[in-house]
Amino acid sequence: MSSTTGSYRSSNIHERAPSRTALTIPTIAPPNGNYSHSNTIPSNRSTVYLCGLMGELPGDGRIISGGVAAQTTQIMRNLKAILEASGSGLNKVVQRRVFLVDMGDLKTVERIWGEWVKEPFPVSTCVQIVRLAKEAAKVEIEVVAETN
Repeated sequence: MSSTTGSYRSSNIHERAPSRTALTIPTIAPPNGNYSHSNTIPSNRSTVYLCGLMGELPGDGRIISGGVAAQTTQIMRNLKAILEASGSGLNKVVQRRVFLVDMGDLKTVERIWGEWVKEPFPVSTCVQIVRLAKEAAKVEIEVVAETN
């Protein structure tokens, strides 16, 4: 998004294949989800850092009803929109942080993430917390992605 006009840039850059190198190291435990052990980005690439997103509805910012599945799907819609406006895309995410109120929801979050993001997967951390900033929120996702 342009900081002076507030308009969105139209770009197909997010459709290009990622330039990063994702590694899964065979001598340590394999990833148990949609992530890689490491991602290396060439020095000629830029990165975009997104704030943590909860399942907020456009307009009023209320948390979508329907539990963690609906919230994760809304997060993915919001992530996609922000990344594309930033000259990136979901296939360019190199790091993901997931914050869950209930770790039992991880399989649902991973299933939905896997519907939107394909290999090479980003590195990822998942943390259980007592509460998110909005009481109705069950999940928050923060990402870093490459651009250009």
